[in-house]
Amino acid sequence: MKNQYLKDINIGSIVDSVFILAKKTIKKTKNGQDFCVLSFQDNSGSIEGIAWPEACQSLGLLKKGSFEEGDFVKVQGSVSDYKGSRQLDISRLMPLSKEEKKLIANDDFVRSSKRDAGQMFEELQIIISSFKNSYIVQLLESFFSDPGFKKDFCFWPAAVQYHHAYVGGLLEHTLSMAKTCDYLAGCYENIDRELLITGAILHDIGKITEYGIERNGAIIKITDEGKLLGHITIGYGIVLGRVKLIKGFPKDLKERLLHIILAHHGHKEFGSPKRPKTLEAFIVYHVDHMDADIGGFNYILENSGSNAQWSEYLRNFERSVYLKPPNYLDKNDTDDEGQINTGTNNAQIKDVLF
Repeated sequence: MKNQYLKDINIGSIVDSVFILAKKTIKKTKNGQDFCVLSFQDNSGSIEGIAWPEACQSLGLLKKGSFEEGDFVKVQGSVSDYKGSRQLDISRLMPLSKEEKKLIANDDFVRSSKRDAGQMFEELQIIISSFKNSYIVQLLESFFSDPGFKKDFCFWPAAVQYHHAYVGGLLEHTLSMAKTCDYLAGCYENIDRELLITGAILHDIGKITEYGIERNGAIIKITDEGKLLGHITIGYGIVLGRVKLIKGFPKDLKERLLHIILAHHGHKEFGSPKRPKTLEAFIVYHVDHMDADIGGFNYILENSGSNAQWSEYLRNFERSVYLKPPNYLDKNDTDDEGQINTGTNNAQIKDVLF
């Protein structure tokens, strides 16, 4: 049944395929009329559409029990440009029959990491195997020797949207941070390498409780506990509970590790109960922010439909970002005087300096 994927849909494309309704939000216009913001998804990406009041009525979006989040729907429409991003103009929505639902392959609609989870986990284990601090080793073993925790850790997303918001995203984000922190520990002095990397590994474990997943990972939602407490507070409690089970765990090591978790968003207005006050906490905060921004940029690029040169204003970045692919390696790339721009050679540098 799946004959069209979002990765292949660009501005101007005609859409006629099955997608999962990932999000449905009913809002009101200034005149008090209901309209819907819809997000459709398959395993290659997502696209947003808006159904204004008249369309909401004609498409049946306001009827109780019709077209709810998690439903598979047949969608017809066209894709337009809205501030640099693709927007789906819906002309028709149709529920699937019982017979059609039997033909659905769930993997067609679940976004997942492009990397193999087993390989990523093995890379993480290789880093951990180099640790010498027995207390840190016991702490990490208490997590990763638990089959249930390991399964969730390798499966869970790292966000609802924006960065690493797909099956395996938490593992991918964690491994990327651990590898970056390992590299930085070899570049600078006065860094406790094992504490730093452990902080990177455990900083987001609260997300396993903060997020709930439905349809084998196709739908990601924030749980009630996640909304009330947040993953930073949840993660702090989980790690503290495990530390208390390890006899003789050093008080200073415990406090420094917990501080990394509490401070990894960097600022109180971003959800951190504490701001970074140790070198390792500073590094985890900056590496986390960097990896999230890289993941977020690629998410925006993926959902632009490859035609946009600039994104719309992005709240996460507080700016628009430049999405046009680089062309400076193109043979036709020239400087202002029409000459091929091949860079400055040593003779030119000598002329400028002497």
